[in-house]
Order: sequence, then C-alpha cells, then structure tokens
Amino acid sequence: MTLPNPKRPKKIRLLSLVLLIIVASVGGVYAYQQLNPAPSCAAPLGNAKILRTQLAAPTTFGGVSEFALPSPDREANAPTVAPDGSVWFAEQSVAGIAHFYPGNRTLVEYAWPYPYPEATSSGALCGEKTFVWGVALWNGNVWAGDTVDNQLVALDPSTGQFATVKVQTNGSFPYTLTPGPDNKLWFTELFVQRIGELSSNGTLREHLVPGGVSAEPSQVIFANSTTGYYVDTHGGDAKGGVYSFDPAHFAPKLVGGQNLDLPSSIAISSGAIWVTLHGSSSLASYNFTTRTWAYYPTTAIGWYPTTLPYFVSADGSYVWFNEHYGNKMAKIDPAKGSLTEYSESSSQSLNGSTIGNALTFAVGGGRAWFTELTGNILGYVDTSYSPGFSTSIAGNNTVVISRGSNASVSLVVHDTTHQGQLSLSFADSESLTSKPSNLTFSAPGNSVSPPMGGVSSVKVTVSASQSLKPGIYFAILTATDGLTYESSFMKIVVRG
Repeated sequence: MTLPNPKRPKKIRLLSLVLLIIVASVGGVYAYQQLNPAPSCAAPLGNAKILRTQLAAPTTFGGVSEFALPSPDREANAPTVAPDGSVWFAEQSVAGIAHFYPGNRTLVEYAWPYPYPEATSSGALCGEKTFVWGVALWNGNVWAGDTVDNQLVALDPSTGQFATVKVQTNGSFPYTLTPGPDNKLWFTELFVQRIGELSSNGTLREHLVPGGVSAEPSQVIFANSTTGYYVDTHGGDAKGGVYSFDPAHFAPKLVGGQNLDLPSSIAISSGAIWVTLHGSSSLASYNFTTRTWAYYPTTAIGWYPTTLPYFVSADGSYVWFNEHYGNKMAKIDPAKGSLTEYSESSSQSLNGSTIGNALTFAVGGGRAWFTELTGNILGYVDTSYSPGFSTSIAGNNTVVISRGSNASVSLVVHDTTHQGQLSLSFADSESLTSKPSNLTFSAPGNSVSPPMGGVSSVKVTVSASQSLKPGIYFAILTATDGLTYESSFMKIVVRG
C-alpha cells in the first residue's frame, strides 16, 4: 500500500482522516493499515508503532496447532506465557514485542522506538535488527534482552510506553531472563562471562562467573529463595556444567562434579535437575537424592547426526524440551519412564527442509508454546493430547548384561483408538548421536499393529559388544505413527 496522494480531491483526503479517527477511537491502539506504507523488511509494521491484526485459524496436526504470523516474516523468538494464557514473544525483524490472545487470535505488535542497523534480507525472509532470546514478565512490565543495543527493554502494557536499562559491560549479549527471589530480575550475559541482577529500584549488579574467558552462562533458575542454579556451555568444549549459588552471596559451585558437553538450558522437576545437551541427542539429569547423573536419549533422525535439544522447562511433574534439528517438541514423564515427541511439521523430511527453527518455547495454560524463526510460525502443543497409542515395558525396565551377551524385554504397545500400523525404532545414550552402535536392538519386525483397544507385545533383544565400555546406559524403545513418537526408557547395566 502507498501513502495518501496529496493531489487527491479534498473530500477523499477528509474521508481518510475521518476513518483514521474512527478506528483510533473504537480500537484504542488500532493502526489503520491503508494509511501506512506497505509492510517491508525495513518496516514490517509499515509506519505503525502499534499494530493490531487477527491471525487466521491455525493448522492442526498430531496435537500441534500452528498460526502463520504476518508477512514479511517476524523472526519470532522467546515466547513466554502470561497468567491469563496469552503469549508474549519477541519479533527480531521488527525489533519489538508481540502479544497474542489465543481466544480470538488477536495479535498486537509493539515496535521498539530505537534505531537499528538495516538488516540483510532476502524476499519475504527478513534479517534480524536485533537478537532476542529472553522475554520475562516482571515487576508489572514485559522485559526483553536487546542484544544489539546491549540493554534490557521494558514495555508497560497498560500505557504502551518503553523504558531501558543499559548493561554496564559492553558486548554482553543479554540472553535469557529469569525473575528471582526478592523481586529481582536475573539474566545471563553470554559473551562476557557474567550474570546480571536487576533490582526493582533500577540497581544493576553484574556477577563474574568462574571458568575464564571460555565461560558462557546461558540460563538461570531458582529452586527457592536461597538456592539458584545456572548452566554454562563453556564454549562447547565439553567442559560446561551446572553451577549452584546463593543469590545473596554469589559464589558458584559445580554440581555433581560433572562436566557436560554443550549444556544449553536447565529446569528442576521430580527431584532432579534436567539439562539439554545441545551438541547431542540427549538430556542429562542430576538426581538430588542419589547424587548421580543419568542421560536420556531422543529419537535419532536420518538427515543429521544429532537432534540438538535446545531448551528445557518443567511443567509440574513433566519435563518439556524442544529438539532443534529433530524438529519436535518433547515431554518426559519421569514417573512412567516415558518420552513423547510431537513433530512440528506434518511432512517428514530426509534433508531437513521442513525445519522451522523453533529455538525457544514456554509452557503454560495447558499448552507448550513455540516460535519458528524461519517458519514464521507461532504454535503450541496441546499438553492433554493423546495420539491414540502408548508404550510400556512389561516388568522390570532395567537389564544387566555382560559384554558379548544379550538380554530381552517385552515392549507393550497399547492401542486406544486404533492407529493401525506403527513403526518401531530404538536409540541409546552410548554416544552423542543416540544411534545404537556397540549396543544393538532387534525385534521380530520393524512395525507393530495392535488390535483396536488392545495391546501387542514385542520381544526386543538388546546385545552388548565386547568393545562396549562397562557402565550404565539408557535406551528408548519407540513406536510412532509418523507424527507422534511414544517411547519407553530402559536402563542397561553393562558389566565388565
């Protein structure tokens, strides 16, 4: 659309002005798009500073619903769920914040009033004016980390006004944001080995973390008012880890004496710390009672060596996480020893072409919300969705075997709504890829078709090679309809 032509008859120009006044008075913060330039990568909202639109009905498949965001693409990231079930998220190509109301599909977009360098763009794919990885609701405002301007930006939703807090250390890359004890906002400074602490009176403190110049604190969480944890990727050199600290006396200590390979996110659930290992296809878990680490594999993919779990979040007793290259949202039920993975695309790809780049997510209101950076999508998994089948392991899910020997378990596939033929697959924690190598799994066939409302039992034999290192491993036995993957965990103790 173009700007109004000043050579038009006065009557037409007057009518346009009346329309603008009517829209403004009825809608409060509506922008009348016809009076603004056509949206472009340079100005995705046209000339509007606040733009209200209604998204089309979502596309739904396999428990997943996806809303297409307006064009040109918004480079959406960092969703967070408000108490009323609405969703806030960042729009990096706009350089701003958006608020989505699922009930009526209304999207309200707020452009930040700050200048940014022109981003490189290609067609409908817009470049990012800034990078935003953290959005949090704190102290009555919506806060976000603006990495390009090295600041935290706060939006007052009641007035539409913005305020900023500059980070003291240059080039800090304010990453994830976490409200903490004593009404303070904590955030990680990924590039300068620091964690920030913002008080409600505006006082900002920065804490230097251990690990030297390779330290990269990526996320903070709190167990209570006196104990916090953060995860440090340590530059992806297999020397990362989880650190505990007292927020009143910041002196971090490595948890469990264990270094981790590219840990990227952290959550607490079911008496354990859960950590995504972004360079692999697994999650790590530290049990507070036994003080031991365990590793939980995900379903392997064919087109890339690893699924790249990215962020993790606790939802009651469930552990949710996303698989960046697996293109899935996933849920672990520690009590049942089960893993459910939900495809983010209805089309399966052998080369990664359907990957929408869901980098971050948030759980709330019975939904696990995610954004797709290049897919230009805001979507969610219905946390109550059932695919119509499930799996379990009959009897004990722990097997003890010696190298060069094997053991068998019965995988039980339960049918509730008759899904027909289900494919079987297996993965384990012996390597970063989760693909079986020195541990192998075999079954009478590659699929199973349980009777309607009934069960099928599949004998699965696990074999350990002579070259396998003795120790404890975890595996998943999986059945899938191609969209949803239902797995049961088994523990494998390999003797020397």
